[in-house]
Amino acid sequence: MTAPTDSENPASQPQPKKRRGFWSIVMLTMTTLMVTFLGLEIVLRAGLVPGYTKSATRPLIDNIQEEAMSIGHPYLAYALKPNLEVDHGHPNKQTTHNAAGYRGALRAVPKPEGVYRILCLGGSSTHGTTPNTDADTWPARLEAHLTEATGKNIEVINFGVFGYSTFESLINLSFRGVALEPDLVLVYHSINDMRCALYNRGGEIKSDNSHWRAIWPEIMPSPGEQLLEKSLVYCALRKKFTGYLARFEVLDAFAIVNYHPRAPDPYSNPTASDVGFDSFRNNLTSIVAIAKAHGAKTMVISQAMDRTDLNKFGSRQLQWDSMDRMGRILLKVSQDTGAGYCEARAVMEQAFAKVSAETQAKEGRSEKLLASSDPAQIEEGRKLWMEFSREGVFTKEVHLTDNGANILGRAIADSILAGDYLPK
Repeated sequence: MTAPTDSENPASQPQPKKRRGFWSIVMLTMTTLMVTFLGLEIVLRAGLVPGYTKSATRPLIDNIQEEAMSIGHPYLAYALKPNLEVDHGHPNKQTTHNAAGYRGALRAVPKPEGVYRILCLGGSSTHGTTPNTDADTWPARLEAHLTEATGKNIEVINFGVFGYSTFESLINLSFRGVALEPDLVLVYHSINDMRCALYNRGGEIKSDNSHWRAIWPEIMPSPGEQLLEKSLVYCALRKKFTGYLARFEVLDAFAIVNYHPRAPDPYSNPTASDVGFDSFRNNLTSIVAIAKAHGAKTMVISQAMDRTDLNKFGSRQLQWDSMDRMGRILLKVSQDTGAGYCEARAVMEQAFAKVSAETQAKEGRSEKLLASSDPAQIEEGRKLWMEFSREGVFTKEVHLTDNGANILGRAIADSILAGDYLPK
């Protein structure tokens, strides 16, 4: 046999050089990334990046719920948090929820003899998003006006909740309101129902409002997400490049289907069916019937607003027209059911027309000053805000100043005094 040649002998073949250069680059890159990652983690944990602190990038549902003014509810999606007092960081602003979970003083049950009790249903403009104290909301001002005019023992209960429409108010009256034994139920709704009727992000508009009202969420992150959330770098990247935190920014994200604060106009639904408007009529009719079944009369109230605040929406004309339609439904329900009717919208719009441009400008200037870190500017902002609250009518859309709430309370009081409501 002949010996194998060098070309046939594997041992004699030249061996490839080890790729030390490649692995050195890999190790250097990994080390650099790890050092950078740890450095960013340290910087973030030290709170050195504005807007990316631990609390701003890794919200805990327990902490959010502790700071909120509402709690989840099995029938209402959410309700006001009871036993709450908030000063809003403003010496002239205060909100109180009593032990029963409505704003203002706790009323006795059973109702004391000789008391005439009025229950007010509505959304944020009834609860009082912008009036400065419990005593400045329109239900509180209504009580003051009626008591002054009659000398009778009249109690007005503020049963309004921010974000509520007649869907929630119907349930709230049925399960909670009638237990307070009202003699008269007031309904101040339109804008929230109007938006339910037009909402385009929840699919087909449904008669049960499930295209709008979301189930109050229980945020339960997966084990993998819980592990990743231990890193503030991960949390910062999630905040920067995703919409994850949007649901923690405002109540709407918890309570409205597919809500996002930066989404395109969610009410530009020109092909919206009559379903939402029919639901408004049906809900109002049911509220009147339930109140009557429990021995109470009902009055529906037309809702006014600063329509220029809708100019930011491409659907502003559609919303204006839909608000007018809601107003016509209110009047028709009153005529069909025998419920009382208060044309507050005309009164409020007349008052708003008299507000000077200078007064309106105080609102915007005060907001800018109140956002400052300079104590002197903050104090000036508070002064301007209080001036605007005494002189203006609307703050945003249907929301009221102290003065606006007082005007509305007086208009409703006049309608009650003119009708057959109070005992002789």
